[in-house]
Amino acid sequence: MAKTKTTPIFDGAILSRKIKPKDTDANAISLPIGKAIGPGGASVARTYKHAAGKSNTYSPEVVDMIYHMAREGPFSDKHASQFVAAKLSAERERPHLSPPLTWDQLVFLSANLTRLVIDPYRERCNSQVHVGANRPKPLTLQWPIIFGGFDLSRLPGTLARHVVQAAAKAGLAVSLDPHWPIDGPSDVRILHVNAAKPVPPIHGVAAVELDLPMASEMDRHHLAPAVDAVREATDGQVPVGIVAPAFNARSVVDQTIELGIDFFVADAQWTQDTRPANSFPELLAAPAIHVLADTVDRLRHHRCEETVQVIYRGGIRGGADAGKAICLGATAVSLGLSAVIGMGFKLSEIRDEQTLLKQLAGETREPEDVVNHLYNFAKSVNIEVTMLARACGKSSVSNMEPEDMRALTSAVSAATGIPMVGKDLNFRVGTEPADA
Repeated sequence: MAKTKTTPIFDGAILSRKIKPKDTDANAISLPIGKAIGPGGASVARTYKHAAGKSNTYSPEVVDMIYHMAREGPFSDKHASQFVAAKLSAERERPHLSPPLTWDQLVFLSANLTRLVIDPYRERCNSQVHVGANRPKPLTLQWPIIFGGFDLSRLPGTLARHVVQAAAKAGLAVSLDPHWPIDGPSDVRILHVNAAKPVPPIHGVAAVELDLPMASEMDRHHLAPAVDAVREATDGQVPVGIVAPAFNARSVVDQTIELGIDFFVADAQWTQDTRPANSFPELLAAPAIHVLADTVDRLRHHRCEETVQVIYRGGIRGGADAGKAICLGATAVSLGLSAVIGMGFKLSEIRDEQTLLKQLAGETREPEDVVNHLYNFAKSVNIEVTMLARACGKSSVSNMEPEDMRALTSAVSAATGIPMVGKDLNFRVGTEPADA
């Protein structure tokens, strides 16, 4: 016969370990962590935990502190002093860090506050965008989406081929390194070229993006020969762009704008001088979203905002993030880690790239299923972007603008230049006006 398990009755005081008195005396009255108080005590514990979960002001730690200091039983001045000293020590050691800047700290304005709303039943929202429109063969995207921002060559099996097939099916593009040839349509490839090496053979690509291993070396002197070589190899037919790292995007734009660049890739994942070597840089830290405003500011300074496009890369999780990036000046966004997750694999843990790659390699899926999952994910992102564009009173995603948003914190306002909600104060500094 199975033994009946007796459920202990506790008093609900579950304090942080940091707030325990350091007195090791066996006779000392320590904090009542899991102290049985007889019949009815269990309901008391549930009541306190329920109340703590419903209030932002009275967190579980606060409720437990109050309950402990008000509990029955002997509580001498010595033990009270120990408790207060431990509490003050824990509060002093607790770091007061600002949350990382994310797209969640930006919100859209209602169209009724800015303009008349378009009729979503009669007016379609155009989501087609063009990169390098002045070139004979511009990069045309049916949706403002590109697959990139991660190393496709590290994906197990034939997953990289499936990414290319999904991009072709949706009329999008994918960023690929030249050292990893892949079968499939060539008109969807954005060739990622290291300008420090000889330019590889370029045939049938949709666009070319250039960078260097070190962000500090990305200037006119180091990049001009590679830009000229790519122009010669493609007969000037396709758009050529340069990656603008978050580390020094302003400097890169200022140094290379006179090279006849068609687009910049505002890379929010590149936050140090050395180019990220990880397959999925998004797993390391939150994206540095200030890179988009930095890039657009310098284009506006050089009066090139209308002729040079910006592709944003880093931390785009869905249509809301994509729409906010487009409002800030991006023509298109890159889906990186979110695209890998959108392949439909059963991922139990997304902690580091080794764990992620192991899970991708441990499950077999039909190629058609992977392609359809990626296509559906990109389609859903586009639908959300167009819904937000309509809500902002726009008939094209290209018409989305910074005035359609407000910032929830002064930090994200300083990073993006979006006025703070309720105040209309712009906390961004250092933005220079265009030259007269």
